[in-house]
Amino acid sequence: MPESDPLDAGKQGLKGGYGQSKWVSERLVLEAGRRGLAGSIVRPAYIVGDSQSAVTNTDDFLWRLVKGCIQLGHIPDIHNTINMVPVDHVARITACAALQDPSTPLKVHHVTARPMPRFNSFLAALKLYGYGVATTEYLPWRTQLEQHVLRVQDNALFPLLHFVLDDLPTSTKAAELDDTNTVALLKSAQQPEGVTVDDEQMGRYLAWLIAAGFLEAPPRQGEEGVKALPQLELQVGGARAIGRSSAGK
Repeated sequence: MPESDPLDAGKQGLKGGYGQSKWVSERLVLEAGRRGLAGSIVRPAYIVGDSQSAVTNTDDFLWRLVKGCIQLGHIPDIHNTINMVPVDHVARITACAALQDPSTPLKVHHVTARPMPRFNSFLAALKLYGYGVATTEYLPWRTQLEQHVLRVQDNALFPLLHFVLDDLPTSTKAAELDDTNTVALLKSAQQPEGVTVDDEQMGRYLAWLIAAGFLEAPPRQGEEGVKALPQLELQVGGARAIGRSSAGK
């Protein structure tokens, strides 16, 4: 999907108030640009925690998926790419776009991870850092999750069960995004282009989520072949989970 793709191509069949409000917002900004006002449109995908402090929102789909998989003891085998980037990278792109020469024509800036993680590698980090999870084909994983929730009724994915049990491999597929404008913007500001969420970054997020009480510590810490979690410099008062609830319910 190029950054120059006409917005009108997506106006038919757009379901849900969230997506519709984004479409209307972008249409208004594009019209303002057509009339001569300066501006930019920044399109991020999944925004996760700060790359250094690892502070993150615990009440989103990705971290609920992580916690739910730990509680279940299984991770789904999904090969789809997952466009996730740290919030400070999104802020960097937004700031660079805002500080452009006002005479610069209004452009769309896609935010893409470089390289792009996949669900398999994202969730496999749980094994790497010592959680007891097994990789399971999606359909058996879905059945196990449904049975687990009915049995214990205490899983982090419970509020999203309708979404997860539908067809996660299909619903998490996304178009490949061209980010030519964004790369040029970052180059001109001498800012890093290749930002992603790799195993090292996942270690920082897991360490913070444990410190915040959102996750239990990995039971296999210290065993041979298990990667040690990094030591974080926590803020005064320690880490605190931010969201509707840090519990599994």
